[in-house]
Amino acid sequence: MRIGALAEAAGTTPRTVRHYHRLGLLDEPRRLSNGYREYTIDDVVRLMRVRWLADCGMPLGEIAAALGESPAGETDVIADLRALLVGTELEQSALARKHTRLSALLNDAIEHRQFTALPRELADALSASIDASAETDREALIRERDLLEVMAISGTVPASFFSTVTATLNDHSLHQKYLGLLRRFAALEGRDPVEAESDIDSLAAELASMLDLDSLASTPPDTAVNTSEISSLSIDDILPDPAQRTVVIRATARLQTSVHPPSGDTP
Repeated sequence: MRIGALAEAAGTTPRTVRHYHRLGLLDEPRRLSNGYREYTIDDVVRLMRVRWLADCGMPLGEIAAALGESPAGETDVIADLRALLVGTELEQSALARKHTRLSALLNDAIEHRQFTALPRELADALSASIDASAETDREALIRERDLLEVMAISGTVPASFFSTVTATLNDHSLHQKYLGLLRRFAALEGRDPVEAESDIDSLAAELASMLDLDSLASTPPDTAVNTSEISSLSIDDILPDPAQRTVVIRATARLQTSVHPPSGDTP
């Protein structure tokens, strides 16, 4: 048979067949007196076998080894297949997360809601708080929402953190305290960190306690959520104000100390 018939029998194209010839995956057939290649059923079987392995996800460069036709040993083939399986499982997880996010976006679009990376319960709680707050608090809450969304997109904190913030906003007394902390945080902007030392330290302690930052250590961040390079942002990028930045650094330090106490201390 000619190359066109061979390609059609294997569900591919003559161009692919020629590519396999160049890679050494398919032997060159004998040529007739008129110069045309003449393929046999053995070539059909070989081509279909190569195509099957390629469709399974095996790279073309590893097919010869998989068929036992290269110096690579059986162990190498097993390791390659395990690596391919791990890669496939990661792709499946990524597709599942993408499906979940797209479904949520579709629901938001149908219900004419603003798109957000935040959990829907937290987004709704923030929106309700913003709508019900005075102008001064509204500005602080909008900024807080933006910072929380950066954290959600970057995948640097676990879902439990957002659940804690949601519960805080939905509890009236905690909500008022939370607004008070945001006001104090906003008031630090432009102040000298040395002069504001007392306010910085007390605010860091209250934030760590109120938002239960210990949960950040007990639950690992969902780094797989990361869909952009935003996680490469430094704290200087996110919080350019020195005094406000010091609050976050102090709160984080309290977390690290509580989870990994100095040597000799009792946890």
